[in-house]
Amino acid sequence: MTLKFKFLEGVDDTTEQRDILMEKHKALSNNMIALKARHEAALREISFLREWIAALERDAPLPPIQTGFPQHYILPAATRTPLTHWKTAREKLLWSGLSAEQALHLELTCLIRLAKGEGAAHFPRVLKLDLPKKRFELTDQGPSLKERQKTGKKVAVRDADQQIATIIAALKEAKITYLDMHPDGKNLCVQDDGHLSLIDFDITAIDGLPQSGLLAEKLKTFDEHGGYDALAKKMREIIDRLC
Repeated sequence: MTLKFKFLEGVDDTTEQRDILMEKHKALSNNMIALKARHEAALREISFLREWIAALERDAPLPPIQTGFPQHYILPAATRTPLTHWKTAREKLLWSGLSAEQALHLELTCLIRLAKGEGAAHFPRVLKLDLPKKRFELTDQGPSLKERQKTGKKVAVRDADQQIATIIAALKEAKITYLDMHPDGKNLCVQDDGHLSLIDFDITAIDGLPQSGLLAEKLKTFDEHGGYDALAKKMREIIDRLC
């Protein structure tokens, strides 16, 4: 019985060529196995280090990194919008270095702080929590600029400079450093009346304290490249380009 491999389809039926391709396939397979083993080993080490740090923090004088988030949340009153959606926190080791639990607590803490400020309408408000499933229900802030660009249903942002200034002031007041501004506008939402909102707060720093090494690098870059002023300028550039 002759084994048939899809990657060999269309290849000249010569023993030499097939042997070469089979060897390459075998090498790639071995590399994938090795990479998977390294990935699993890295996850084990990360888990061990997080538990170790959490144990040390209980007696440490410095602000906690692993265990510094509240375990219970009091949600400020929020008006339910016609459209809402649920968001589930996921592990983001490649993007933020955070576990799903850390990402959940980080975003919830940010949103609860922002809901108490004068600029609350420019951010999603948390309506319900389902902590065992690591998810929460949010008010819908309208389509993102990226979505509007794709559909061609563009809307002008009214008083863009003033709205941006309100968002930046709210971030400063809440002591939140936003580290996830994408040039494609996926984190800026605009309602049909031109109201601007900022979403996605699982890649941020609170009180100037990053929760991972990757976030520490992002925070350093943020500070070195103009901080909040540069963030406001970037938001304006994205709006001007996509609206």
